[in-house]
Amino acid sequence: MTYSIIAHDADHGAMGVATATGSVAVGGFVTHARIGAGVIATQGAFTNWLYGEWGLKMLEDGFNAGAVRDELIRMDGGSDYRQVVVCDRWGQTAGHTGSANLGQMAHHCEDHLALAGNMLSDAAVLQVMQACYLERPELPMHERLLAALQAGEQAGGDFRGSHSASLKVLYPDQPPVDLRVDWADQDCTLALEAVYQKTRTPAFQGFLAGVPTPSEPDKRGQVSDQEVDQ
Repeated sequence: MTYSIIAHDADHGAMGVATATGSVAVGGFVTHARIGAGVIATQGAFTNWLYGEWGLKMLEDGFNAGAVRDELIRMDGGSDYRQVVVCDRWGQTAGHTGSANLGQMAHHCEDHLALAGNMLSDAAVLQVMQACYLERPELPMHERLLAALQAGEQAGGDFRGSHSASLKVLYPDQPPVDLRVDWADQDCTLALEAVYQKTRTPAFQGFLAGVPTPSEPDKRGQVSDQEVDQ
């Protein structure tokens, strides 16, 4: 049903997740992140969105990714229907793909990066996404994740087509990037990029320049009544 990528930046502390699916409103279920704790993508035949709530609490309490994964599975009698990847604050990752999920399904975990997919049109989708992300170290994390998501779609994505997408990246020293497309008739990753491009307009960038961040919680900027460019 879904293909996702999660990442951790060891140098700057950013944490992020991007996902797309053949169903509606993927961002309301799959993407979970907390700065200084970790990031989780939870999906599957019957997505257990509670993995995000429970998992982030455990990560915040100091559990590593493998321990969180193991505890989530232990707590859930329906874990055969779930798929999850977890990354902790140290960049360790862990994943689970339940046997009751459908179609081509897999997960891949390495330091600072993990991917998962089910109902994939091609087994190579995750490999293409991984390569795309790793080949772009010069880009900010949100652009790397968006590029990887689009590469996954171009490689076949969800075999039903991809209709909703979400991108969530948390930075210690800048505002979050938290965007979603709840439904697109065709390629939702292009629709997600269109939303992202709106955030790059001068008016919105001026707003972001004054938004508080974890490192500057009292930050503010110059008030403006300028509209976001159409």
